[in-house]
Amino acid sequence: MSNYSKISTILYVEDEEGVRKGYEKALNRYAKELYVACDGEEGLSLYIQYQPDIVITDINMPKMNGIKMSKAIKKINPEQQIIITTAHSETGYFIEAIELQINSYLLKPVDKNILKKKILEIAKVQKLNDEVNAKQALMEEIANLQNNMLVVYDEANIPIFANKPFLSFFNVKDIEEFSKKIHNLRDTFIKQDDVYSYDNTNNIHWTVELEQLAEDKRLVSINAHKIFENTCSIPQTFLVNIKKVAITNHKICTFSEITSITTKKKEFEIKAFIDELTQIPNRAKFNQVLNKEIERYHRYKQELSLIIFDIDYFKQFNDTYGHQLGDVILCELTQLVGNRVRTNDLFARWGGEEFIIILTNTDLTSARSFAENIRLSVKQHSFKNDLKLTCSFGVATINTEDNEESFIKRADEALYQAKQSGRNKVNYQ
Repeated sequence: MSNYSKISTILYVEDEEGVRKGYEKALNRYAKELYVACDGEEGLSLYIQYQPDIVITDINMPKMNGIKMSKAIKKINPEQQIIITTAHSETGYFIEAIELQINSYLLKPVDKNILKKKILEIAKVQKLNDEVNAKQALMEEIANLQNNMLVVYDEANIPIFANKPFLSFFNVKDIEEFSKKIHNLRDTFIKQDDVYSYDNTNNIHWTVELEQLAEDKRLVSINAHKIFENTCSIPQTFLVNIKKVAITNHKICTFSEITSITTKKKEFEIKAFIDELTQIPNRAKFNQVLNKEIERYHRYKQELSLIIFDIDYFKQFNDTYGHQLGDVILCELTQLVGNRVRTNDLFARWGGEEFIIILTNTDLTSARSFAENIRLSVKQHSFKNDLKLTCSFGVATINTEDNEESFIKRADEALYQAKQSGRNKVNYQ
């Protein structure tokens, strides 16, 4: 016998004692375990008790025939392997047997070699299926052991598997429940700085767009609470890795939670780019933004202007009132000007009592007008202890020959001219 001879457990159901005894001995040689019943009721009882790999049954039997027993078994296990033995006179049962998706039909008297061949064929298929299922179970177990969330998409971008960390994060029992609650995972992504957000104007799948980014830029922020109840309410940041399986065109997406890292990064950026006293961007942040805005100007030819200003006679102010009050005045001035700056512009502390403003999409005339409004606001404002101040302003608009250094220099020269001509003025280049 083949290696499959002692693998399968078999339930044999036959009401004719002579036939049953004749095949029982042969089947014992093939079966790992053999269970024998004389009618459908006993066969079903043994099936429920032992769950054999293969069921071999006659059709026409007392109490419960083979078809009824097979229907009951298929309700328990739709994948159950069943071989039906039948006489020529029982062909009326064939349609019902076909509907049950019976594996084989053997005419009585059954050739024992043919029966042996059928058993071995089924055993071989079962072994292969068991190996596939075992490997699948192993892979699922491995996927569930890792802390990272994991989801698998098929070639049609439909999610077909998710590991336990993924399901737990979204508070669902399986991928089917997840798919019913949400059409697309991208709908949980939150728009934040430095992370990917989906463009609703196109129909490209989010994994395709993410693959176009550098690996260290594949960041998403997810707040499951917005979609599902009883889940975390704090947005979490993930680094996404996408692995394509060439044979199946499946995509394996893993989500590594890096919220603490991005939080620390933001804290470092605040320390690196925010002025400690006034809590507005510092010179380092200004240089970073100006570089990007100049690149945008050269690409799109959009207007770009700079305003540099400082407090007139501030050294004398500090000498008279002290640096502590001077710091209070700097913060008060920052708030006064900051309330007048647009959200798409940048207001930064240049150093000491000097400040600088980047005005996007702004020509020279508009920039001068904006500076003049600030000048008047400062002049008319009563600072702490009813103190009065004035500021001088230098304004410049970028030209095609400018780089960062020349652009700032022209605005600074305009400020110098404003101070030389009497202060509390707006000058421009």
